[in-house]
Amino acid sequence: MGDDEMKLNREYVVRIERMCQNMRLSLLDMALSSGQRGAHISGSLSCIEIYAVLYGLVLKYDVNNPAWEGRDRMIVGKEHARLAEFPAMAECGFFPKSELLHFEGDNALLAGHPRNLEIGLEYSSCSLGMALSFAVGKPIYAKQHRRNYRHYVILGDAECGEGSVWESVMAAAHYKLDNLVLIIDRNYLSVDGNTEYLMAQRDMEEKFKSFGWSSDTIDGHNIEELYMYLTSVREEKPYALIAETVKGKGVSFIENHKEWHQAVLDAEHYDMAKEEILKKYSNED
Repeated sequence: MGDDEMKLNREYVVRIERMCQNMRLSLLDMALSSGQRGAHISGSLSCIEIYAVLYGLVLKYDVNNPAWEGRDRMIVGKEHARLAEFPAMAECGFFPKSELLHFEGDNALLAGHPRNLEIGLEYSSCSLGMALSFAVGKPIYAKQHRRNYRHYVILGDAECGEGSVWESVMAAAHYKLDNLVLIIDRNYLSVDGNTEYLMAQRDMEEKFKSFGWSSDTIDGHNIEELYMYLTSVREEKPYALIAETVKGKGVSFIENHKEWHQAVLDAEHYDMAKEEILKKYSNED
């Protein structure tokens, strides 16, 4: 993973598309197995491609030694997207896929707010808005000690309403943290509704640039765009990639419906969603 010389030809695109299908199917299995506890479904569906490209093509890691010192650091603030993160990690061999079905169960390996370097989990998460603050300290340390690994952070767009995010944005620019890459899952929808109605983020690319970052806006479901922008060489600034996505992407009756942010997936809707996902990817083959 993380080979800078890799060219993203059609073979790689097809492989990541297949990974995305498997991840969406695993997500449904996890949601169904959660029963009446419910699960964060739609926000996980929106960032499937982001996780697939990161774990499948971009990140440097060793699944046989997850605490390897030379690994890239993956720090997740969008903590309500474990149903995307864990299937990506399972696809890449960090732990058996069977563990997904025990998510948040008694004595389960996988929890909602984990930190477990033994299986590649860097950050436990806490209150929304704190991940970037945590992340900014790590690239400062890496620069001081001449380490060349990179730091990748995923935040939700609604999370960017937290003031601590923008304090961290200022600090990252001040310290010229060009080893820090922030990905915003810009799906425009929170548990309470449309982000622009609740607390308008407006043009996030321009906002980050005004703070001294480099920034681009792309289609967050486009595998080739994600890869190109996540691996391109940049100036000596932190980088924010605004990935515009659809909340609930891939399942029509979930897309852009805030009721599916945290919801119970029953057997009927599970079957409907699974059929739709299988049909979509079979049409793309």
